[in-house]
Amino acid sequence: QQRKIKMLFSLIFTFLILVFDVQAKSKERSLTTQLLEDYCVSGRPVKDDGTTVDVKFGVTLQYIENLDIAKQSLTGYYWLNLKWTDEYLSWDNTDGQVLKDIRLRAEDIWLPDIEIYNMLKREDLRTRDTVVVTSDGSVTWIPSYKITSLCTMDTTSYPFDEQSCELKFGSWVYDGLKMNLTLTDDSMDLGTYVSNSDWELVSAAGKRNTVVYECCPEPYLDLGFDIKLRRRTPSGGLSTPSPSL
Repeated sequence: QQRKIKMLFSLIFTFLILVFDVQAKSKERSLTTQLLEDYCVSGRPVKDDGTTVDVKFGVTLQYIENLDIAKQSLTGYYWLNLKWTDEYLSWDNTDGQVLKDIRLRAEDIWLPDIEIYNMLKREDLRTRDTVVVTSDGSVTWIPSYKITSLCTMDTTSYPFDEQSCELKFGSWVYDGLKMNLTLTDDSMDLGTYVSNSDWELVSAAGKRNTVVYECCPEPYLDLGFDIKLRRRTPSGGLSTPSPSL
């Protein structure tokens, strides 16, 4: 008799686990469906057209792959960190019974159209981009890219030269009144940077720039990062009189 009771309790316990698991999954699926129903990907995520979308922007530099003097280009691996608020992706979580955050495909929602103005080539390092959305509508998107950008170099002081390469980011279609760009920090995040054997990373400072043209009253914003590199000089003196990598 005790054995039957134990088996019964075991079955009931397993059933409850399955029920709670299904309910938890259904909450996420239901919330996702509700948020994306009639969602407009091309429209800015504000309910008042006069509202500016504030986008916080940061860059994590992972690795400098190559500084090509002949082609005047810099190739590196970067993580971009973008945060903004989407007024159409918020939900009530005051009772604590609803999910605090969900994950959505980046292609399913509005994204800031941030481009690299001096880019030569960009390779997406992720097979599928996702964003994290919290109940207050905060969105975090961290795409990762291999980027080759233009860089004007001067080898006059070779082999003791330093090179400065700028990456300039900005919106392609929005002015500063539609989308406001601000830096999350005054430099790139170098916490996970892997050193290059030929070039020493000196700094990677960031700066926010504002341009106002005579034709238009709207400000146009861009965020520039100045990557300073110093050539590593081999010990034992010089053996090659011309610039090389």
